[in-house]
Amino acid sequence: MTHLLRKGRTPHGARHRMLRRSRYSVRAFMCAALALVAGREALAQTSGRPEAPLVLRLPASARYAAMANAGVSGNDGDVIFYNPGMLAQARGVAVSVQRYGAQATTGAFGSVQALGSFSIGIGAQTLNYGAPGYNDLDAAVRAGATRLSDGGPVSASSSAFTVGVAHTIKGLRLGASVKYAEERLADVRDGSLAVDVGINKAMGPATLSASIQNLGASPALGGVNGALPTRVTVGYGGGLFPIWEHWDIGMQTQLSVERDGFVRPAGGVELGYVPVEGVAIVLRQGLRLPRERDESLVTAGVGVNVDRFSLDYAMEPMRGGRPVAHRVGVRIR
Repeated sequence: MTHLLRKGRTPHGARHRMLRRSRYSVRAFMCAALALVAGREALAQTSGRPEAPLVLRLPASARYAAMANAGVSGNDGDVIFYNPGMLAQARGVAVSVQRYGAQATTGAFGSVQALGSFSIGIGAQTLNYGAPGYNDLDAAVRAGATRLSDGGPVSASSSAFTVGVAHTIKGLRLGASVKYAEERLADVRDGSLAVDVGINKAMGPATLSASIQNLGASPALGGVNGALPTRVTVGYGGGLFPIWEHWDIGMQTQLSVERDGFVRPAGGVELGYVPVEGVAIVLRQGLRLPRERDESLVTAGVGVNVDRFSLDYAMEPMRGGRPVAHRVGVRIR
């Protein structure tokens, strides 16, 4: 055995146990992921119900907004908004702000820290905008982000506060979070509790992930019953990874099935140039299937990483003659 170990070879019995554990972990992940996807049938909504609170449909990260908002396999402090299962390997704090013309502003704060063998995440999201009609929930949220720059005469806001926990069991990272989300139009408001669940496993150089988001009771405003923007997402991503001297690369890919049955692929890449150790200039590009009428096909951005500190910028073009939405964020790991 000593001879085998010296040559870097694994004894037959140990190899058998390693392969058996690996097969068990993969089977367990696939069963859990399939269970999440199968839950899509239970999420179908009556056609025409507006999905709210609106803030839960917007990007929550400058880094991932630049990559078509594909973040189910993310590893930053704001991953709590994408997949609570990833809390088990994410660390740090992330803050970002986005402007939709001069009419609407949204922001997000996320933090992930270790507590013994568990990982704890907290997050807050907020949106302030002008709605087109008093107590008209459908008109306020129907077009998602694409009409936020149009503004409106009614003062409106949307917010969500999230707490999550994750733990690793037999190589699988499992997580769950609970959030309170609220929509307000003028002096009328309604909120609801929602739950996210997620799972992920390291596979090759990156991470395979699955999540269900926004399970809970639906909000109602002005006599209109809304629907939480529930979605099932499976994705694979990771990075940045070194590929050549001075160059790194990363990617995020995902496929989501939204509450009304809309299937939405999205993904992005990031290419980093490392002039000196600890410093990187990162270019990002994203591609997605648009859902809203004036939503863009592409997103883009740039970031500067210096040791544990990152400054990120993302741009989300809007069609129909509307201004580009800009997002700026800071991450500390």
